[in-house]
Formats: sequence, structure tokens, C-alpha cells
Amino acid sequence: MLWKKIFNNQEEVIMEEVMAEEEKVENNIGCSQRGIDLELHIHVHLNDENQVGRAALLLASTTTPDSENELKRELLQNGWRSVATEVGGLAGDLPQKITRALVGASLNAGVVEKTRNEMHALMHAAVEALEGFLTVGMLEASVGAKIAIVRNDRWIAVAVMGDTAYHAVAHHERCGLGVMHI
Repeated sequence: MLWKKIFNNQEEVIMEEVMAEEEKVENNIGCSQRGIDLELHIHVHLNDENQVGRAALLLASTTTPDSENELKRELLQNGWRSVATEVGGLAGDLPQKITRALVGASLNAGVVEKTRNEMHALMHAAVEALEGFLTVGMLEASVGAKIAIVRNDRWIAVAVMGDTAYHAVAHHERCGLGVMHI
């Protein structure tokens, strides 16, 4: 809204603009209720090895195998190792599933080695990510999540992104991030 129009008593012009904006919002809401297909292209510049968490969140946010593989390739070209896996089930059962999934995926992909320091850092980052993703009272909630693990020479990050719901019509997105020094 332009303040000049308010102070010049151009109420009719202002009302027309407000109505046009409301119509745009209603049209956009209508599109989202019908289900739209939105594709975003972003460019992210990571200029510090401390930004491993940002890379993990981006990887966990990928929605297609092609975009996931492209991001993993780009990270690898810069010397960062990464892997993504998915888990699902009731929230109360997830800690065991997630532990097996992230340790297995990380070892199989060569993101971590089976050493005390690397496994310790991986598990601490995972615990931190899960604390952000799941809350204590969610034991009966259904969960579907993608877990991304990204690491460089000094840091490892675990990001969890997914949906939770007590009922199918009430699902919503959540995410958690954990970063640990190796």
C-alpha cells in the first residue's frame, strides 16, 4: 500500500488495489487446495565447512531421486560425502529403525568409518536431529521421514525431514538437524 495515496484521500484507488490483492490471494489459495505442482530452482553458496548442516537439510529436502543424486554429486565434487535414506512407522518405534538406517547407510556409502570418533559423532548428531524432529508425546503418531547425512573433514550433520500425523488428514511437515564435530 502506498502511503501517498492514503494521505491524498484516494480511497477509491486504495480499495481497488486491496480488492485486487485479495482476489490474487483467493486464486492462490484455490490453487493450493486443488494441489499445484511447484518446482523451485535454487542456488546455495556454501563458503565454510561449518555449513555442513545446511547441506544436510537441503539433501533431506530433495523430493526426487534425480535431485538427490545431483546434490550428492555436487557435494562429492567438493570433497563432502553424503547419503540419504528413508524410514517410516510409529514414532515410538522409530529410534531403533533410525539408528539401523542411518548407521547402515552411512557405513555402506562410506560417509563414516567404523571408528570410535566417527560413530560417536554420527550418533550425537542423530540424537540432536531426532530431538528436533520428534517430541516426547508423539509415541502413537505415524511418521515418514527422509534422513540425510553429510560430512566433511571436521563436521558431520544429520537432517531429518518428513511428515507426522495422528490421523491421515492432519499430517504436517517437521524437520530436525544435528551437527557434531568429528
